[in-house]
Amino acid sequence: MQKLSRLFVILPCHSLEDFPTHHQGDQATNLLANWTSLWHPALISACSRKPDWHRADESEFRFELEQDECALVVVPSVAENSFDRELIGKFESHQSIVVRENSDRSSIVEVAANQIPAVKLANEKVDPEIAQDFHALGYAFLQTQIMTRQLRYSSNLDEARFEEVTLAAAAAATDGDSQKAKELLMRCFDLLLEEKNGYYPVEPELIDVVLTAPTTLGKSFERQLEETHTQNILMSGQDANRLVKKHPEIAARLKSLVQEETITLVGGMYSEIPTSLLSSESLLNQIRLGQSTIQSHFGAQPNVFMRRTYGLTPTTPGVLDQLDFVGAVHATLDDGMFPKSSGCNIRWTGDDERSLLAFGEVPLNADDSGAFLGLGVAIGEAIDSAHVASVMFAHWPSKVCQSFEDLKRIAGYGPLFGGFVGFESYFEQVYDPGYGDTFVADEYRTPYLKQAIEKQTPNPVSRFTKYWERFYALSSLRSLLVQACSRSSLESNTIQNFQDRLATLQTDVEVAVNATEIDVSIDQRLLELKDEMERSWSGGDDSKSNAKAKSDAVPDSRTLINTTSFKRRIEIQSGSGSAVAVKNQIPIVLADQNSNGSQWVLELPPMGVVEFSPKLISDANAGSDVFRKDPPTSEGRILRNEFFELEVDESTGGIRAIMTYGKRVNLCGQKVAMRIPGEKDSRKQPLTKARYTQMVATDIQSVSDSRLSGQIVSKGHLLDGETIVSGFVQTVRVVRGMRVAELTVELDPKIELSQSRNHYICSRFAWKDETSRLIANSNESKNEIAAEWIEATNFIELNQGDHRLTVFTGGLPYHRRSSRRMLDSLLVVGHEQARKFKIGLGVDVPYPMRSAIGRLTPAIQMNHGATSNRAATSNWTFHFNCKNIVATHWEPLIGGENGQRESSWTGVMIRLRETEGRSGKLTLSCPQQIESAMRTNFNGDFLQSIEVSPEESAKVEIDFSRFEYFQIKLHWKT
Repeated sequence: MQKLSRLFVILPCHSLEDFPTHHQGDQATNLLANWTSLWHPALISACSRKPDWHRADESEFRFELEQDECALVVVPSVAENSFDRELIGKFESHQSIVVRENSDRSSIVEVAANQIPAVKLANEKVDPEIAQDFHALGYAFLQTQIMTRQLRYSSNLDEARFEEVTLAAAAAATDGDSQKAKELLMRCFDLLLEEKNGYYPVEPELIDVVLTAPTTLGKSFERQLEETHTQNILMSGQDANRLVKKHPEIAARLKSLVQEETITLVGGMYSEIPTSLLSSESLLNQIRLGQSTIQSHFGAQPNVFMRRTYGLTPTTPGVLDQLDFVGAVHATLDDGMFPKSSGCNIRWTGDDERSLLAFGEVPLNADDSGAFLGLGVAIGEAIDSAHVASVMFAHWPSKVCQSFEDLKRIAGYGPLFGGFVGFESYFEQVYDPGYGDTFVADEYRTPYLKQAIEKQTPNPVSRFTKYWERFYALSSLRSLLVQACSRSSLESNTIQNFQDRLATLQTDVEVAVNATEIDVSIDQRLLELKDEMERSWSGGDDSKSNAKAKSDAVPDSRTLINTTSFKRRIEIQSGSGSAVAVKNQIPIVLADQNSNGSQWVLELPPMGVVEFSPKLISDANAGSDVFRKDPPTSEGRILRNEFFELEVDESTGGIRAIMTYGKRVNLCGQKVAMRIPGEKDSRKQPLTKARYTQMVATDIQSVSDSRLSGQIVSKGHLLDGETIVSGFVQTVRVVRGMRVAELTVELDPKIELSQSRNHYICSRFAWKDETSRLIANSNESKNEIAAEWIEATNFIELNQGDHRLTVFTGGLPYHRRSSRRMLDSLLVVGHEQARKFKIGLGVDVPYPMRSAIGRLTPAIQMNHGATSNRAATSNWTFHFNCKNIVATHWEPLIGGENGQRESSWTGVMIRLRETEGRSGKLTLSCPQQIESAMRTNFNGDFLQSIEVSPEESAKVEIDFSRFEYFQIKLHWKT
């Protein structure tokens, strides 16, 4: 056999300046394997030259091969199309070895060893670990060359010296002297470092993030823990519980590595729920629970926030800052869109103007060779743009590509491409840009609907309406507990028991959003807890006290409790007082008779109680008729009150118009429709446009409940041409004194929807003015929206200048602006099983977030009755003077020892949110005198004292900024 004198890889480029770095997947793997395979010490030693490359489209040799010489030629798959066949013929005429379509570098070496005895003999003496280091040197040489050549169009590498040291290292390796080979390899890497530092004298930092999931916590995760480089483990609280339960020995090993600080735990969430469609309270609760769970298992909690699945919001940085996180990753690893950061390291600023340091680049997939083809160029560009270079890699346990293994070996020889660091130490040392990157809600586009349809997830819509129903029920019970503490002497253990159960229920409600089936036991537990709290309100379970309360109560009287932090109006029915007709007698706004007795519109004070007796009111107002001059609420197909007039269309059964008085502006029309996507060809190009079905009413009935309310019920079909695709029943109800009309839609689909988010049944709204602005909630803040797809679980406001129409979505998450004048609110899509939906339509509602909360938070009614002989009484517990502030969380503070009743309730902790984007000063009035007041972060740590006036010690004033989400603690005087 001839002597091996050349090592060549065929490349589809003219120089390393245009080396192809764009390939992905198998092509990238093949290209890198072919390049690095030739750097095996046995091949270099046998050849006495370092590897070289040859243009694929050049048929002439750039070198001479003697009669007794041959070459080892490897042909990557990316070079096949541009390959000059004459070149291969010339190689073969010299009996050279040509390897094609091979992506395994060990097998490429084996091909040469089988044909060249010198290579085989040398290979037998090489330590396999040293061989891998040589492959890593080949990768390092390639990346250094393309970094300097593609970005600086030159190279300062002393190639003669580099080749000399490389040959010496290969000789030592083939002689079996691994130690000497390592020393010489170190010199090779130092030479490459000198070249790199000539252009980029910055040491990059490499961050390895290992992802976890329930299916990856076994053997693969155990193997991952055997790695010696610094790693970061992204783990949720739920996965931590699973690991400890199912693999305690692996959990123990992880704990020891965390304590040794060779592994950093990152993440923070207990469960990666879709927080952008939930309350800020759920985001906060899941992070705190995730931190505490991981702390309990491993003795350290995540202080760097990161999510694998989508879930970033403008509220997130403010919450993280108040939980003392040192940094975050402003990127996720699945579908969806988020705004591009200005650099690798940013100061991520939230909608409340709080901020924290964040890593702003999307992680590279450590299992994809495509991420490593142009790694040198990416590092150079990062240094050029920001004078720093940080690269994050993400992968599943023990699942990385060969190039990542090469990178780890390179890092072991020196800082050529940087060293691996833990995320906490990274943020402690990283440069702080000082200025913030602020992103608005419209820049975040979630993939939840698309993913739910692709995965055939049940109830992609109603799982969110169910969440919001339950969440506001929980919020109501927290408020009820605080009011019960202010009115009853509850013992500390009773209060603590209620709070523990509320905390458990909240977590279950949040985690249930990701469940495939609705857990009905949660609703039962909520009802049971509500019953127990109501008994505590009235004096507990003591039968004598209950009997006394019932005996003192006025017949047919009731107690109504407002659990929201703002005053609101509610409608109730009573079986007595059928002859009453009352107007504007606080807390009564309106009252009148109906077929079932009497109907009432009451105004409840914030965090307050109304006790009233329909019988006493009826006796006091007998014979009066205060509505005799008012127009009827229901007349034909028209419903009206003092705020607006609503007309139902006689042909469709939808809403033809919602009119204001004065200028008679039509704010909106509404129909129910199915959107049917257009057809596409084999290349997925559109052949026909999407179309909407026709809404046809077969029966419309107007029902007048009383002079206070009316409703119109429409029944009919949705027609696609002559085909009935769904039946519908739509009910519109209007009540005097209320700015919101209630719309209920019941559907009976006759066809199955395709698995596309573009095929759905919706409530379709249309308006006249194309310049109207859409404003929607994101968590509890309001933001202007320009995107086609809108996610708003509480409200969408159609701002038309002088007037506003607000669609209260009631938890419906997905909406689509199908044109500049139309909005689709999706009701049934994918595998949605719900068939009944409730939407509110508000006219000129001044504070939509408050109204959205009020719609989903029914007042608590206790029929054991009032004890006052007055017709109606009204009083409040806490009072806010700012209408743009809502309380998101109430929690009684308890003290004393051994359950001492006199000291059981020592104060209250409240979390507040500004909802309109306006700063100001809040005056909070309380039911007791205040000893001390303070602002704290979300860990409960002191931030700032709040001054308490000696003259008005039951009030405090608190400054707040736009969209601020903050926490205060008040302690009572004893």
